Amino acid sequence: MRLLLPILLLTASLTSCTAQTPRASATKVVTTKTKPKAKPVGATATKAPVTAQPAVVFRRTPCFGTCPHYEASFFPDGRMQYEGFAYAPAAGKREVQLPAAVVTRIMQDAQKIGFFQMPDEYPTNFSDMPSTILTIRGANGTMKTVQAEENFPPALQKLFDSIDQEVVKAFEVTK
Repeated sequence: MRLLLPILLLTASLTSCTAQTPRASATKVVTTKTKPKAKPVGATATKAPVTAQPAVVFRRTPCFGTCPHYEASFFPDGRMQYEGFAYAPAAGKREVQLPAAVVTRIMQDAQKIGFFQMPDEYPTNFSDMPSTILTIRGANGTMKTVQAEENFPPALQKLFDSIDQEVVKAFEVTK
């Protein structure tokens, strides 16, 4: 019994030391309305809104060899979100800013070669072949994905090469 009393007192004192939720402050936050500063005549907003959806997604899949494996998502404002896996231009997740004209050019080149009218797949009969997968979001919101492994048009290969060069170039600059 003598031992129980000090334990109860110790427990009571520890309970009173625990953090309590702070009480509401007696101060009141007052907001005042101020007149916004006038913009100079002819001034326009310079920063475009960030687009949530990429305009172009370019993926290269692995093979049993040293094929580059990465994914790059290009946004209309020039942002490129990238994730490099094996044998890629850069490892890991990164985001770089490219000129918006790069994305515009990719979209125009795709339009020129009839990308939206191409078959969805150019398959192969071999299991260790890498794939190049390109998804483009059209101006009207339509999306088209083409997965190519072999026997696809040279114009599509040229588009793949130009996109790949932009990815490689983006990381040569940041090294």
